[in-house]
Amino acid sequence: MEKKNIFLLVGVFWLIILLGFVIIKEFTLQTGEEVLLKTRPVDPRDLFRGDYVVLRYEISTLDLGSIPTDYTGFENGDKIYVGLSIKEEYGSPSKIYRNSPKEGLYLKGTVKDVRNNMLNVEYGIENYFVPEGEGRAIERQTGGNLDVKVSIDKFGNAGIKTLLIDGQEVDFKS
Repeated sequence: MEKKNIFLLVGVFWLIILLGFVIIKEFTLQTGEEVLLKTRPVDPRDLFRGDYVVLRYEISTLDLGSIPTDYTGFENGDKIYVGLSIKEEYGSPSKIYRNSPKEGLYLKGTVKDVRNNMLNVEYGIENYFVPEGEGRAIERQTGGNLDVKVSIDKFGNAGIKTLLIDGQEVDFKS
């Protein structure tokens, strides 16, 4: 094969991988079930990546003593599945699974820390990029309720659809 053909083949390979990531995320956003999650902003800026909001969810800290589970030997880095039930409009943890459940609404996450019978979990929806200059304004919304509307597909993958402040969708166009 010519060097030109090899270079072209490698380029097409990487393009397919990148498109695959976009297609998977878009599939989750378009076909998933919408759920509201309670959250609070943590840190809104990165000099290299621009404005974004780091989100910390109520469901990110799980008490193994109060949430049923089918396993208790969790360690850092373990994949887990958190069953969700809808209570007062919000998704709340109903059960923690070691393996993917066969049915029901659940989020796939990774255990980041285990301490005193508590699990700290990340779901891949902890960062939300916003237009330049908007991150600080969202961080200051500590007096209001900041919620996130996520879309969860049948495999437990989630994608952020929008931020809501006091029940109103945040509009970055104005």
